[in-house]
Amino acid sequence: MQVFMAWSTVLVVIVSAGRLANAEDDTEFPTQTNATDGAVLVVVPDGEFQMGSSTAEVDEDFKVVGYPDDWKKHAQDELPAHQQRVKSFLMYRYEVTNSQYRAFCEATGHQTPEYWLDGGFPAGKGDHPVVQVSWHDAQEYCDWAGTRLPTEAEWEFAARGESENNQPSRKYPWGNEWDLSLANSASFHAKENINDAEKWKRWYEIDQTQYPLTSKVGQFDKCVSPFGLYDMAGNAWEWCADEYALFEDRPSNQEDKANDSNKDAPRVTKGGSWANVPFHLRSADRNSVAPDTRNLYIGFRCAKDL
Repeated sequence: MQVFMAWSTVLVVIVSAGRLANAEDDTEFPTQTNATDGAVLVVVPDGEFQMGSSTAEVDEDFKVVGYPDDWKKHAQDELPAHQQRVKSFLMYRYEVTNSQYRAFCEATGHQTPEYWLDGGFPAGKGDHPVVQVSWHDAQEYCDWAGTRLPTEAEWEFAARGESENNQPSRKYPWGNEWDLSLANSASFHAKENINDAEKWKRWYEIDQTQYPLTSKVGQFDKCVSPFGLYDMAGNAWEWCADEYALFEDRPSNQEDKANDSNKDAPRVTKGGSWANVPFHLRSADRNSVAPDTRNLYIGFRCAKDL
């Protein structure tokens, strides 16, 4: 779905060891440490899952959560649900933090995000995800760190896990039921489930002086994927390598390879942010964003080939 820079947009768009084990026990998942930025990379095993959503899944979600039917148009790019294989790879356990991004900027002379005053991130937020970084910024960080951005299929598989018994994978990283206490989202901050535009607007426009309302990475310790990755719902949207494209002509089980030949083409972001409603924290949700976009909602995490 297309992203527009307005308040309404933030609302609407805004090795096999340990496979599907207890994700709260990090020791179940093989890891490596990246020497450049100190990030922990988790081994995500190869597997197959249902990528995207079916019409029935979207209809059921709208019925349970109570979203207005008009929002269904924003889920059309999740269709059709299709089987997708993913090769094993490494992925950062947490989103790239302000402290890690500062080290990158100091080492390379890269510009710092605009919300950092005098070139420094807000006090006490070194372990929060960096935001206000473009896709190009994230790519340059990856080049420095010896990593890459994940493909959309890798990201969604890492968030949802494998499909079992021909059933869809998890709707959210923790399971299929929405709980506002489990992730950093607009509903968490509002202390109520926000499922319409007016509720969201009333919350968002109360006090914007403290934005962005990011949280320490891993603070929401139940917001963990089947492979032990944290904050894949909420906190910050995450850039993927891929150019944005519809699924409708995508053959089942095609090779997972990012299409990034056009550096100016819109890119996919996943996961939702601190400013979004539950609709956008579903792992199947996908957005189309211009690669030079910098805002207070989008960050990233890195991946790496095994």
